[in-house]
Amino acid sequence: MNRILWSLFIRIFIILSILNEIRANENTLSNDALYRQRCSGMYFKNDIPGGGSDSIITVKYDKKSNTDVAVIVYEWPDNENFGYPVDSGANKIYICDQNAIAANYCPQSQLGGFIVTSNKTSSIVTHVFNTTKSGQSFTYTINRTGYYCVAALPSPITDQRFLVTVDWKNPYGELPALDYPKLPFYGALSLVYLLIGIIWMVLSIIHRHDLLPVQHYLSGVILFIIIEMAFNWGYWVNYNAYGDSSTFLLCLVAVLNAGRNSISFFMLLIVCMGYGVVKPSLGSTMTKCRVLTLAHFVFGVVYAAGTLLIDPDTASPLVFLVIFPLALTMTTFYVWTLQSITNTLQTLEIRRQTVKALMYKRLYRLLVFSVSVLGIFFLINTFNYVHREDPDWIPGNWQRTWFLLDGWLNILYLIVFCELTQEDDFDTERNSSRLSQSPIYEQEKYGGDRGETERLHDDDDGSVVFDIGDEHDEKSTLRESGEISNASREMLSSNEEETNNYQDVSTTD
Repeated sequence: MNRILWSLFIRIFIILSILNEIRANENTLSNDALYRQRCSGMYFKNDIPGGGSDSIITVKYDKKSNTDVAVIVYEWPDNENFGYPVDSGANKIYICDQNAIAANYCPQSQLGGFIVTSNKTSSIVTHVFNTTKSGQSFTYTINRTGYYCVAALPSPITDQRFLVTVDWKNPYGELPALDYPKLPFYGALSLVYLLIGIIWMVLSIIHRHDLLPVQHYLSGVILFIIIEMAFNWGYWVNYNAYGDSSTFLLCLVAVLNAGRNSISFFMLLIVCMGYGVVKPSLGSTMTKCRVLTLAHFVFGVVYAAGTLLIDPDTASPLVFLVIFPLALTMTTFYVWTLQSITNTLQTLEIRRQTVKALMYKRLYRLLVFSVSVLGIFFLINTFNYVHREDPDWIPGNWQRTWFLLDGWLNILYLIVFCELTQEDDFDTERNSSRLSQSPIYEQEKYGGDRGETERLHDDDDGSVVFDIGDEHDEKSTLRESGEISNASREMLSSNEEETNNYQDVSTTD
């Protein structure tokens, strides 16, 4: 079965890699009412680090056109400065013909082209393509960063077919201006994670004899994130170099992103359960965590494939089937993680383990902070979604859209990840060894509430929704595996010895 799935996976990627790629930074205008205007953000060369060549918009007339074509290029604020309003402003006449000249809507000099009603603007440029000429084109040079549009209409207004190609060329390469900030952004993130990985590797080598199990997991997570970010950045570099969105790289990045999200949820969950710091093992609960992680990864890949292949406007039931499984596993992660850290904090506070309790309180505050940020940006994006039909919204926010949709999530992830690694830092003498070897059943000097302590040890009383790890499973799993680290072995022995001492003191009292 695994061989069949792997073979199918390979074949899908081979097919995707040879699919025709789309020229994403080029548009076609035609006599279809939906395709008579195209707009895009454009950067002035001085606003790009390193400068480069001029930003230009190239408009080409297709020789298959059957009519003359009037073209206008303008920056968005000038959209009210062309066309003559009629019917009390309800409609506009855009093409200057003999009737428009007779009605004094436009001068003779604009015959055949767009009617420009204001002389104050400097961004509007008009041009007329003639069927009697071939190979016609003209270029528009960008002198200011802004949101520019190209519109085309047959001249005179007829139902004749025409085609005009618009090529948007920015100084940095072929990437659409809307996505350009992602190029330096993911490049910077790749370097940051690489630096984190190098520091982590050096410290791991120095303290290799004192590593906790959870730190081994974190090492794997860091390596995975470095690879994922490198491919993410590589996708945008490739896009910028060739002007094509590689379907293969896009799918690969989507799969890696699903993997990053899954292992990140997994790491957060087991840390909140106290793995490696409070408990040497989670026993059978670890298997449940891995199963949930695998399910979340599979559903994440399905979701990524669905967003690429399914049109949400025509397949709403399918979209629901794609989203629901991922939402279910994500909700399970959230609930389980919050319950685990709450139980761990309660246990540590009752057992007077103040150092560990402070560490987990800091982690709890981090979770609250991240959820708060998620809520704030959810409200912001909801507001943006409500105003998406406003014609001025995209022209006014095109340079920030990438951050609202993608950038802030990666920054929040970096903050949470760095803080999570801080929870498992390498100050070995003061943290790893002391935290791993300190007794789980630490109480006040003369004991504590034994009944409460024993109640907290009982994971099978049916009072919790999710099992956070059974103590018996922890010990038996460690002993049967025969692969216990020094820190885990010392933690287990210390726990048993301290438990016996605690029981002797309580009995004497």
